[in-house]
Amino acid sequence: MNSKEYHKMVADARRGVSRKYGFRQSSYINFKVEGGYFFCLYFHTNEAKLTVKPMYADDLWWNIWGASENKMEPLSLRGTGAYSLSGQVLASYEIPKTTNLDELSNLFEQVFQGAATVMSKFLTDNPDANLFYPDESRMDHDPDRLLYLITLIHNGKKNEVLDIIKEARKSKHCCMFKSGMFSDSYTYIRRWCKREQTCMRIRNIFVSIFNSLVKTRAYALMALGKNNKKDIMPSAWDVRLLDYGLVMLLCLPILLFWQNFTVFFCIYAIYCILVCFVDYGKRSERYYIRFGQLSDRTRLRWKICAWAFVIIVYICLFSIIFWGHEIDR
Repeated sequence: MNSKEYHKMVADARRGVSRKYGFRQSSYINFKVEGGYFFCLYFHTNEAKLTVKPMYADDLWWNIWGASENKMEPLSLRGTGAYSLSGQVLASYEIPKTTNLDELSNLFEQVFQGAATVMSKFLTDNPDANLFYPDESRMDHDPDRLLYLITLIHNGKKNEVLDIIKEARKSKHCCMFKSGMFSDSYTYIRRWCKREQTCMRIRNIFVSIFNSLVKTRAYALMALGKNNKKDIMPSAWDVRLLDYGLVMLLCLPILLFWQNFTVFFCIYAIYCILVCFVDYGKRSERYYIRFGQLSDRTRLRWKICAWAFVIIVYICLFSIIFWGHEIDR
């Protein structure tokens, strides 16, 4: 039995058992929503971990991080998404490797049965998801304490959140999630906590517009490619195709009709600086990743729109060149 056959046998056996306990399966996880919580079993080579987090946690975090569209994606994204929150570990289970189907099914039976028991006890101890605070000693991978901060924000304890971030900044803490050159997860959380202030409201309007432009360009670049979910960066050819086309569309009329090289170089420089600022510090990277997480239908729509836009841009370019040639004659 080769590796591919073995992994298929494991996935099939896990799916068969998980359905008995009301779990859904996606890739390396099985998950279940109950009592306002998202319970998730992560299966690794020889181990499984059961985690929990309130259902509102990812929704609130995605609103803060500027990724609210993730709320429309399948529930499995809360377990597998690159920008999803880590949950509190409730239990761990060893899964010895075996190629015997019956033994494998029995092992998964023990895991899901044990998970169901642990979940039942947890729900008895924590009946209200809105009042849940994670035990940070049992967080598997949350160096930024994001789940704890999100629960504090949800319960209106914004000042406590700002104090925690202030202390973390003093100790030179480096956040796991970054955006651009100067922003990270703590930056976004601080802005969210202060969003009611007038100056912050004005700033957020401009930031929202700019982020929309960054997101649109990033999605368009990814859509121009092969539309492969595994791609996390656009190709250099796609970047040139879109960016150079837009630059020429902006600059060519100036050269052909006004013949003003100063304005031409100013517009060209402004566009280059803008594109550099968009990508500097991997500002667009999170949108590249998100594009691969969109549904096939959504990515197909983006592909059609992106190629239609590029074709229109180059038709306009050739039309301008043709008209310019006719005027010269």
